[in-house]
Amino acid sequence: MTSTYCVQPAFKNSLRICAMLAFFAFPASLAETEVGGNFDGPCGLLPEAKPQRIKGGEGVPPLPLPATPLRRTERKREPAPPTFIGKLMWGGYYTKVMPGGQKMGWYDWNTDPADMQRLLKFANDRLKVRYRHVNIDPKNFSWDPSEVPVVYIQGRRAPTFDEDTRKHLREFVLRGGFVWCDSCHGSDAFANAMRAELKAIFPDHPLVLLPPDHPVYRASFEIDHVKYSPDAHRVDGLPTLEGINIGCRTAVFLFPYDLSCAWDSYHVPDGAKCIVGEDAMNLGINLVSYAISYYNLGRYLAQRHAFDVKDDSLKGDFVFAQVKTNGLWDPAPSAFSSLLKTTIETTNTKVNFGRREVLLTDPNLMNYPFLYLTGHEDFALTVDEVAGLRRFLEHGGTLLADSCCGNLGFDQAFRREMKRVFPGSDLKELPPDHAIFSSFYKIDKVGYSTQVRASFKDMNAPYLEGIQVGDATRVIYSRFDLGCGWEQQERPFAFAILPDDALKLGTNAIMYCITH
Repeated sequence: MTSTYCVQPAFKNSLRICAMLAFFAFPASLAETEVGGNFDGPCGLLPEAKPQRIKGGEGVPPLPLPATPLRRTERKREPAPPTFIGKLMWGGYYTKVMPGGQKMGWYDWNTDPADMQRLLKFANDRLKVRYRHVNIDPKNFSWDPSEVPVVYIQGRRAPTFDEDTRKHLREFVLRGGFVWCDSCHGSDAFANAMRAELKAIFPDHPLVLLPPDHPVYRASFEIDHVKYSPDAHRVDGLPTLEGINIGCRTAVFLFPYDLSCAWDSYHVPDGAKCIVGEDAMNLGINLVSYAISYYNLGRYLAQRHAFDVKDDSLKGDFVFAQVKTNGLWDPAPSAFSSLLKTTIETTNTKVNFGRREVLLTDPNLMNYPFLYLTGHEDFALTVDEVAGLRRFLEHGGTLLADSCCGNLGFDQAFRREMKRVFPGSDLKELPPDHAIFSSFYKIDKVGYSTQVRASFKDMNAPYLEGIQVGDATRVIYSRFDLGCGWEQQERPFAFAILPDDALKLGTNAIMYCITH
């Protein structure tokens, strides 16, 4: 299935406004190092020369005669396309004397000099966009994602960044930017060094293996298997990318198996651990598509607008308590405020807008009538957390849960953990006449995202599951995303309920809790 989300005109226009970034000069302070032996040096092509635009036109000679204008040929500079990727300069410069006597030189950061040029050429054709890349000096770069959305780090040696660069990389990502890290030749030295750097830069956000249902594997091409080079020793053929999630956006990607060699020339060096050929190019195009599609979300999450009510008359006894787990438990940080704002405006219900972040082992857990649990990946409850949640539900509390972006990892984990909470009960589909579908709004139809409609044909009825505890449904679960809809900020590849209906279902869940 091919997605159409990756060519949104609004985003393309926003990048064109502020992305005319000139090429930076390489820092002159880096010393040249001569290497010998069997060190490969650059393994790719030299970038293609910039096209020379020759335009035929009419000109007037310096004297009045002859009267008929002369034709002349002159060079015209075509406006540069907007910048999308900045290739980060790092490391040293190396030279090697070849057998014929000629001297070859290369930089750590540019062992595949044509990788970005060729990748964007293919991506531009596939996605019907027009972007370019530049080389960026970390000491002179603005670190503004609105100018260059993606910072690309590539090489074979182990990179080490100074504290300023680490700080800038963190701020760049938190402001909505993306970072791609490619291990040229599948270099363990590069991959392990980047893992250490990323741990230092993002100590609060772990680097994880991306699951098979991640949108990057379906953003433009459906990819479930890839071809590896023989030295990769990967007989399973499963694509392997690692990533760091900021909210429900994967903002940092690490490619432990080389992609840049295929992007550069399709050449597979001896001993290299690569994803090869068309599979590498298609995966690269998916990365471009994903970054384009989630750019606006990254910028939105960076602002983290929270609805703040200062009028004490609007505050009541109802508290929105969100459960903290050992997974990615807060992927949509402003979702609660949009939901509560809608609830108070439409129902005139007094609601306490100060969200509480709670642990299931909190001794005051019984003070909250309502818990919200979401996530974007696998999670696990401790024995004490299982007992705390069971006690909360058996004493009349209500749990509303949803899988952020319809993520399969969270869905499987939630079903598994609820089986631990109530071993004798299963999540069951709530019937159309259940009170939750009429506790405020009468809901018999809802709109679903493109991804849901593509996978579940003709689906338009609300689909919620629940667990009955005593005389009421105390666990309410949506396999399809609700929270992102509350934020009303698009997640292009999500399995989700559309925002207006997500807000209605959320409002009904709160009203059901209050009335039951």
